[in-house]
Amino acid sequence: MLYIGHFSFDEISENSERHHGYFTCMVDTDNVDMSVELFQSLIKKMKVENSSFTDIAAVYVEDIFEIRKVPKTATILRMQSSAGEFPKSVSRTLPLIETEEITAYGWAPDVRKIQAAEKDKVMEMEPFLSFT
Repeated sequence: MLYIGHFSFDEISENSERHHGYFTCMVDTDNVDMSVELFQSLIKKMKVENSSFTDIAAVYVEDIFEIRKVPKTATILRMQSSAGEFPKSVSRTLPLIETEEITAYGWAPDVRKIQAAEKDKVMEMEPFLSFT
């Protein structure tokens, strides 16, 4: 069975600067308890081996989805809304993980902009859909 775990985390840098964020994991295993064990093992491994996890102080389970059958229609699994302007943040797909089982596709106009941009330059993303 496929399990998707969505987690939030608290981060404290060397200079005591605080951040928070989210990440998502998935695994194909026999039951939810095994998925929890595998998610914990992965997060502990990432804490030691991946610099993106170095400053993480605590991880929280937001939810774990058990997918018994992949639906044939598009399905929203999670939505989050935050107040105020979009904060300064970093977002990565499959951070530092290479796998033959998964391919990540970026929204082509945004990928081209990012590839052409100067390093560390803030890029405004092109809307996938706009209702205004």
